[in-house]
Amino acid sequence: MRNVLWETAIVRFIKCFGQSEARFRLDPKASYDSDAALNSYKFFASLRNKNIIHDENSYTQCMPGAVLNKDGMSHKIAKIICLDVSGTTLEQDNYNNLHLLATDAQKWVSGQFDKLCDIITSELEAKPYVELFAMEGITYTAPAADGVHTSRNPK
Repeated sequence: MRNVLWETAIVRFIKCFGQSEARFRLDPKASYDSDAALNSYKFFASLRNKNIIHDENSYTQCMPGAVLNKDGMSHKIAKIICLDVSGTTLEQDNYNNLHLLATDAQKWVSGQFDKLCDIITSELEAKPYVELFAMEGITYTAPAADGVHTSRNPK
């Protein structure tokens, strides 16, 4: 369960920096101001892309082998096996690094959000009440099963 939660945290974190047709994409170079932070980000991006999602690097391996019978048996091979091995990434240093990266990204996003809110507030304050009341309100439509195939904001 710990590993599932750990991998989910990595996937959800890196998702914020990925391509999307429906939302803003974070830029790691804008969010992080040190080489150490960028290198840590790259580690988690590669871990997500090359191990957790696509299984392309050495962190997960499956090694075939043969179990030999003792000499003199009618068959030399008792069984063919596969050894499934996964490298451990949930360790304190990695946990701390992911926590710091997420915290720093959240601070950056909050700062950008606050700046945009100030701009929007200034623009709206300049409008008369009659124009503000005429603006479209917030509406929410719950997702339906057929929505799983489409983007929120298709191009």
